[in-house]
Amino acid sequence: MEAPQPYKTAGLVNMICGGFNLLYSLGMVLSLIWVCVGIWWLLPAAASAFQAFIGYQMYSGQVSPQAKNSAIAGIAGGLCSFNILCALGSVFAFMQVGDDEVAGWLEQNGVA
Repeated sequence: MEAPQPYKTAGLVNMICGGFNLLYSLGMVLSLIWVCVGIWWLLPAAASAFQAFIGYQMYSGQVSPQAKNSAIAGIAGGLCSFNILCALGSVFAFMQVGDDEVAGWLEQNGVA
């Protein structure tokens, strides 16, 4: 059965927001590593990498039990890196994953 469109939309938004926030966080690591503050930017970078990876799986139509968790990680990563656009995009993706059609499709495919 084909993945519902809101699920794929959430995956696309997760990929875009995760990738953008990952690049931003890694840029902050590189620019601030010399003042010993850059290492803390690895936390939002890890959350963003997780979001982008799960977003790719979602966009390609694979069933992912981590769909909601990736959107939550994107919200946390966006807020930790002060990137409001990525945080808002992740909120949108979280709302798309919570859609009734998506929840029913995930439940049909063995994801509780």
